[in-house]
Amino acid sequence: MNSRERVNLAINHKEPDRVPLDLWGTDSRLINEFYFKVLEHLGLDFPDEKSKVRPGKSAEYVDYRIADLIGSDFRHIVIGKPENFKTYHNEEGMRFDEWGIGHVMKGSYSFIAYHPLADADISDIEKYRGPNIKDPGRIKGLDVQAKDWFENTQYSITTTGPISGFLKEYYEYLRGTENFFTDLYLNTALAERLLDKLADIFIEFYTYFITPVAPYLTWIEFESDFGMQDRPLMSGQLFRKFLKLPMQRVISGIKKVAPSAKIFLHSCGSIKEFMADFIDIGIDIISGIQPLARDMESDKLKKEFGKDIVFHGGIDIQRAICGSLEDAVQESKKRIADFAPGGGYIFGPSNHFQIDVPVENFLAMYKAAKDFGKYPINIDIK
Repeated sequence: MNSRERVNLAINHKEPDRVPLDLWGTDSRLINEFYFKVLEHLGLDFPDEKSKVRPGKSAEYVDYRIADLIGSDFRHIVIGKPENFKTYHNEEGMRFDEWGIGHVMKGSYSFIAYHPLADADISDIEKYRGPNIKDPGRIKGLDVQAKDWFENTQYSITTTGPISGFLKEYYEYLRGTENFFTDLYLNTALAERLLDKLADIFIEFYTYFITPVAPYLTWIEFESDFGMQDRPLMSGQLFRKFLKLPMQRVISGIKKVAPSAKIFLHSCGSIKEFMADFIDIGIDIISGIQPLARDMESDKLKKEFGKDIVFHGGIDIQRAICGSLEDAVQESKKRIADFAPGGGYIFGPSNHFQIDVPVENFLAMYKAAKDFGKYPINIDIK
């Protein structure tokens, strides 16, 4: 069974020969420092600056040498860089992107320090234009790449998220997190208008990105975090009042462009509160599924939602993968035992691999997935 066949069975809730493995997707990358550690450990050549596919991010690279080594079943389409916009820096070193959002680096991570619509009223929202979506650099060569992978390899092909976040995140980036939450209570007309405008932008952005590669795609990735470690970020009631319908409108718009592709959402933290709503708006695959977050026990999620949604990731990167080699192996076995029976599971981390992960554990978790992820699943958990 080849990778594409394996993935197609799994995402349709059927059992393939083994659990599919993912690396280098929207939420399964290696942050730069860890990536360099892996290269050094494996004796692989380091990339040059031109190899960065996500300049300015904490995980800037994609390296399929590593994907092939661990047995990944995927290739991921990554949006290109705009030809007609270059990020610029002010005198204090703040970097501004094409949305007008200001970023600063602290250590290995980028943080938002300027919100261009922080003091906006509805008239300012109406005037805001956002990025030049139809910049040809974004899609240059993507159709050729996708066609080549589809016709000349057996990998499953997906898109990574072309925008780092979804409606909630870009509301926060543009207005600020405090404004986001207070607007939902005190400035509802502005909140509804900005979310509606962002939905329009996202539909146009994703449509432009996906159209050249749509015939080749297994799924399309979105990312939006709705949970903290110990609770949801908001109530289900608030989500349903403000975010559910705009998100559904975006997903419906994308499905018109790529009707055969599944819809994938990465969402961090304690998100059980929203699972039924995610399913209702057309999310086919949920990723992240952090096992140490509240109410995110893998066996319970599979039992309650496993018939209606595919699980992606789930490997604990907070403790287990940072512990002993045996911890990493047992973690892999546990998630496979819980999520994999009956299909509907793609193996991977719950988020990007961080600098505190031992390289040996990274390699061991994927080896364990190949060793213990063969169907029928029969794993003895210690």
